Amino acid sequence: MNATHTTITVYQLLLFLAVAIILSACTSITAHLSGKSAEELDTANIAEARRLVSTLETKNSSLKNFKGIGTIKVWNNDIIKIDERVAWIGSEPLKISIVVLISGFPAVKLASDGEWFYYLEIRGRQVLFKKTHATNANLKRLIAIPVHPNDVITLLTGRIPMREHHSAYIKENKSDSGYVLILKKRWWGIIEKIYLNEAKSRVRQIELFNRSGSLVYRVVFEKIKEIQGYRLPFRLRISNDDGADCQLDIDRYWADVSVTPSTFVLTPPE
Repeated sequence: MNATHTTITVYQLLLFLAVAIILSACTSITAHLSGKSAEELDTANIAEARRLVSTLETKNSSLKNFKGIGTIKVWNNDIIKIDERVAWIGSEPLKISIVVLISGFPAVKLASDGEWFYYLEIRGRQVLFKKTHATNANLKRLIAIPVHPNDVITLLTGRIPMREHHSAYIKENKSDSGYVLILKKRWWGIIEKIYLNEAKSRVRQIELFNRSGSLVYRVVFEKIKEIQGYRLPFRLRISNDDGADCQLDIDRYWADVSVTPSTFVLTPPE
């Protein structure tokens, strides 16, 4: 009986291994035919990716109003263009006001009230004022990178800009430690990559892509601190592949502040 039992056990083990190999091969074939990676077809992987997306979407969700002060540096092909003090106040999800101080003077102001985006630049007697629809606005004039004001608000509240997508999955980060949460949009492809630490508990970096698959910009999160119960990056580095690089170092941050609507509207000086 023991010999028979051992034979059956070995047979079952061989059968299990054969089935596992066949299923693995079928998964690889299916992935190849569908144009998808094995991770995209793994139900457990997909479920964990959805959980991570949900967690990221609700991070710091109670933080609505904020303000801060720090230093902004902007490079273009390693040549520094801006190294100045900067202050801001925002109200999630659509309102933001940013002031760049040059020698203590508010030389550049940007604001959005959710409907309009305002840009005011004063250099001596030269005044530049622009007003555009907020949906078409970005910060390219200031930092040479087309970051939308809504993304700025999201980043300054310690959250992650999450692009609309149809699928999500996780891959091991083979170029570094940790993992990458990948968001894909139908008929578009990869629209966003979110780089996580080994425990998948903290976002290190994000990359956003356009329809052609080219990088729009990346953001690196550094110097994480806790302020009034919110975990926030005190250094943000935003860059693209065209030589533009922006670094924001936060000196002080205030959460849950009071705001007034007029803060987010600019008018040209008389």
